[in-house]
Amino acid sequence: MSGHLTESSAPLRILQITSTAVGGSWFHDQVRGLARLGNEVCAVLPREGPLADRLRALDGVRVEIIPFGLSRHPRQWPGIIRGQWQLTRFIRQYRPDVVHAHLIIAMLAARAAAACYPRALMVSQVPGLVHLRMTPFRVLDRISLHRDDLLLGSCRAIAARYRAMGARAVEVSYYGCDVHRFDPATPAEPFRTEFDLGGTTPAIGMVAYMYPSRFRDFRAIGVKGHEVFIDAMPLILRRHPQARFFVVGDELVGDGHYRRRLQERAARLGIADRVEFTGLRSDIGSVMAGLDVLVNPSMDESACYTVVEALLMLKGVVASEVGGLPDTVHDGRTGLLVPPADAAALAHAVDKLLTDPDTRRELAAQGRQLALHQFDIERTVGQVNDLYHRMLATPPYRCARLRRSRA
Repeated sequence: MSGHLTESSAPLRILQITSTAVGGSWFHDQVRGLARLGNEVCAVLPREGPLADRLRALDGVRVEIIPFGLSRHPRQWPGIIRGQWQLTRFIRQYRPDVVHAHLIIAMLAARAAAACYPRALMVSQVPGLVHLRMTPFRVLDRISLHRDDLLLGSCRAIAARYRAMGARAVEVSYYGCDVHRFDPATPAEPFRTEFDLGGTTPAIGMVAYMYPSRFRDFRAIGVKGHEVFIDAMPLILRRHPQARFFVVGDELVGDGHYRRRLQERAARLGIADRVEFTGLRSDIGSVMAGLDVLVNPSMDESACYTVVEALLMLKGVVASEVGGLPDTVHDGRTGLLVPPADAAALAHAVDKLLTDPDTRRELAAQGRQLALHQFDIERTVGQVNDLYHRMLATPPYRCARLRRSRA
């Protein structure tokens, strides 16, 4: 930016904090977008990893590794205390206009650290609600929620939940993406040839990390609902005996035990030869191009990147009616919604889309228009930036910024 800037358009000094070191495309894209608007952005992560490497490749983005976190093991408490102190000291030294945290551990750490620098606007953005199923996180979240000046729910369900919890200011802000990166004209042949799929062979896929969980709610069915998809496969094969199934993704953390359990489940159902566990793929556009239908049978979910990507690729989508999925999949308009944990309903919806390709294409076309509008990273980042400025233009932040600008 150049020339004379008004207070409302002046670049901000923004601290973006997350507690993950892998994945996190939603975080990466928001950081990049805010930096492109001319803001000074620093990303704080608890450890090195692929996400830090990707962020360092961005122009104008500073990356700091500060080992904050939580642990139930007393041996780790001294290190956690040191990490929290480092984060607190860094915030005071960096003097941000905005401290913006994502994921519960980062939210708790940022709320505590930013209390020592009250001039900063404290923003928490919540990508999901799984943490509220854990008593320690639920209690700590409620106790510290008053520290947030602004709570951003990444879908309507999350925003509603935090309004009910008593958050002071709540807005819905979707995590956007580069909607133009997914071209529906991408050829299907590379993926379909790789797996020897005939031109008319129905291909149904699920793209998601695998999350083994100790939560009672997810012991029978994991967070992403892989078990529901697998259980639906024999039912789909009754109507579409040539169908092939693809489980794309792997454990985000873990030793592979959960993935092997899923493979064993498919074997017990006698469909091991009809389903491919592809592992992680970097060519998601090509994968989507080769599929006819994408399913998301999650038990808990936000608006979901992969569903957005599937809609951008003009694919039929079936998803659970949970969390933020209805924000993306408008039942009967952009895709089909089914009850969670209902393999029969999932199979019936997939059958409907496979049997009626005209309806599938119509829903996909409307879904693409929704995704282009609602999840464009330029739009979502612009909204976040505008919210920063709106909040900072009100007391006491306006007074604090004026005092600092005159110092």
